[in-house]
Amino acid sequence: MIRVNGPEHYAAAQEYLAAAKADGVQPGDAAEVSNLAIAQVHATLALAAATAMAGSVVTAHGAVKTALPAVDGKAWQAVAGVAPGKQG
Repeated sequence: MIRVNGPEHYAAAQEYLAAAKADGVQPGDAAEVSNLAIAQVHATLALAAATAMAGSVVTAHGAVKTALPAVDGKAWQAVAGVAPGKQG
């Protein structure tokens, strides 16, 4: 099994959406339909992971504390453009 974190799901959703709308892909083509379906799955999983970030807190010193494992918290901070801080 390949593990993918929330930001990676978000990036994958964008890539599959772009592939679905690439030049030469006609509406209703198998390539469009399958890429849109895969993009939707990745977007849903990214949303689930982002929802987990809802419990994040920025301290008075600007550190971001999350209830997530440190690697996921740091990945979300990078995608969201938040300065990395201590993980909760």
